Amino acid sequence: MTYRDILVQVNETAQSRPRAVAAAELARRSGGVITGVFLRSEFLNDVMATEVLAYMSPPDIDALLKGHAKSVDEAAEAARETFEAAAAEAGVRSEWLTIGGDNNATLTACARRADLVVLPPVVAVSMARWKYSAGDLAMATGGPVLVVGDDGCAPDFGRRVLVAWNGSRESARALRDAWPVLMKAEQVDVVVVSPTGDGGPDGRLQRHMEHHGCKASIILDRSRDEDAVEVLRRQARDLGSDLLVMGLFGRPRVQELILGGVSRDLLGAPPIPLLISH
Repeated sequence: MTYRDILVQVNETAQSRPRAVAAAELARRSGGVITGVFLRSEFLNDVMATEVLAYMSPPDIDALLKGHAKSVDEAAEAARETFEAAAAEAGVRSEWLTIGGDNNATLTACARRADLVVLPPVVAVSMARWKYSAGDLAMATGGPVLVVGDDGCAPDFGRRVLVAWNGSRESARALRDAWPVLMKAEQVDVVVVSPTGDGGPDGRLQRHMEHHGCKASIILDRSRDEDAVEVLRRQARDLGSDLLVMGLFGRPRVQELILGGVSRDLLGAPPIPLLISH
């Protein structure tokens, strides 16, 4: 398996470039294609727009709407230039999409037709109030999502990979979705947080990874479960990891929302790029 068809969300902000560069680098490694997607809204950003419009003349309303459309077009062009520059630097094939962003349905549909999606922790629609979390989109796509924060990725990211494992369906799915990266990594560490030492991986997990030609170091951390987020942050820092692979929402979603949880906490402030899957 390789990531041959990669989708990356970009907008006019400077934070889009690290995502575009990361997507282009992965496409370069696999000989794949990247598609840049820009989300546009037909609604004015001003929450008071409807009240303002009620007191404006038709010509003024028309001018306001045209001005908004022009600004969005300019933002889309700036985003496209950033995206195409990243693709050209990596020497990869690229495609461009502009889609509606007034809900996340179209973006989700596009993501389901890609091998990998590259997103920021929170997807913001240009010049609009709409925002969508990478976690929610990953839950809906049915495939892996690479979450890239403002700091971007190391130039050779994926060289030192940390895998969060708890034996759940979600962690198993994330492991399978990460094989294109794990197969080429120089160092793979699998961390299991288990206060009692129960539920840790046995030799079967080690052999499973070796069957793929992946020699992994299994780390059993006996910290309390509620400290799992800090354990992963510490392990990533101490091991010099440049990518964290983890299953998304291993607990029931309602429990995640009430208790916080590893998924939500790490997505809120990712210490390094995250490869997530549900």
